[in-house]
Amino acid sequence: MDFDQIRAFIKVAELRSFSEAGEKLFISQPSVSVRVKALEEELGVILLDRSKAREPSLTDAGRIFLDYAQSIMKLNDECREKLSGKREKSTGLLYTGASTVPGIYLLPPLLAGFRKKHPAVEFNISILDTAAVLEGVLDYSFDLGLVGLIKQDDRLNYLALMEDELVFCTAGGLLEQDRFIDGFPLEQLFAHHLILREKGSATRQLLEKVLVKNGFSMDQFKGITYINSLEGIKHAVKAGLGAAVVSKLSIADLVGLGELDQFTIKDVDLKRSLYLVYHHRRVLTGAAEEFIAFAAACSDAQQ
Repeated sequence: MDFDQIRAFIKVAELRSFSEAGEKLFISQPSVSVRVKALEEELGVILLDRSKAREPSLTDAGRIFLDYAQSIMKLNDECREKLSGKREKSTGLLYTGASTVPGIYLLPPLLAGFRKKHPAVEFNISILDTAAVLEGVLDYSFDLGLVGLIKQDDRLNYLALMEDELVFCTAGGLLEQDRFIDGFPLEQLFAHHLILREKGSATRQLLEKVLVKNGFSMDQFKGITYINSLEGIKHAVKAGLGAAVVSKLSIADLVGLGELDQFTIKDVDLKRSLYLVYHHRRVLTGAAEEFIAFAAACSDAQQ
């Protein structure tokens, strides 16, 4: 086992491609395959499932070994850094998954501030629903994730970054706001046609949880239209198609323009935190560690 073999395996695991791994390592695709195959023979296990030639995936043994492989490479880097007497600037590409609200409204200002301090770090960002982001963190597709909901799993670490709240929103001027100055009654939601996100959405999961806790269900709404896009939902409500329960943060612009009205829902807790999440067992790159530290400092500064 040598560092070149381990490095090749890690890169294929990250990119799910032998050819792309070769490009990143500046070697040919056959050379990558030879190195990974030699590593598997030495370990006596299959690390990568090659049944899909264009997209190799980690086997169970591969997932276990990936943690150790990253630890080995990080120790190697730390050793070289210590011996050289200097700390290298953070570089590299961070694969980041983000659910809709934190991905659109929280991540961009964070990235802008982080880039001023670490201009050599690049980001590849995927905006997905919360369930898909957490799955991507768990299967090593993403170095980091940003989500609006915690999934209890001892492999995941969460860092709360800011607070958000779900509110009921309608087209501007549809309802008399003065009537609901103390909050919109939960039972009156059901008289409206609801515009709703997909099942993996943290917003939808929180709404469903609150309804069940208070003895209600989604079936009681006048009707439901499903739109798997937050922007689509906002514009559907603005056009008068129905009402929605959405992130207060996400509609601040349209509320300010008078195009949407928002109402706090009475007697229920729809506050939530937005989180940075990462794999507890994964050895983080220097760039990932720097971003986590930066995000934590920004969160502390807001409190």
